[in-house]
Amino acid sequence: MKTEYIVLKETTLTNNCPECYSNDGMLLSFKQEKRKSKLMVRTKSNVIESIVCGKCESKIFPGIWTPDIERVYDYHRKTITPKSGSMQFTGLSYALILLTLLIITGGYLYLKHPEIIGLG
Repeated sequence: MKTEYIVLKETTLTNNCPECYSNDGMLLSFKQEKRKSKLMVRTKSNVIESIVCGKCESKIFPGIWTPDIERVYDYHRKTITPKSGSMQFTGLSYALILLTLLIITGGYLYLKHPEIIGLG
């Protein structure tokens, strides 16, 4: 199963990084997980958010956020509209379902009405 992420919003922050105290290069991103397989594509409804500092290349976890970072995060969180969770079947799924129905129908006709098929 292949996992992709739908980027809902990415923005740079000018707040000071709690790790290296740099005030440029922090990136706030909101993403949704999308899993693809041969039979279906599933989009999850939960939003994954992260803040990464470009200078020190560290992930800034919510436990060390400053009040300024929390205010900016809350503002940007309100501006995104996540896509609803969904599940879509691929063409291969529909082909397998159709093939199964044809086999079941053919088996039924063969057992119950062999004269339709030309065997009796």
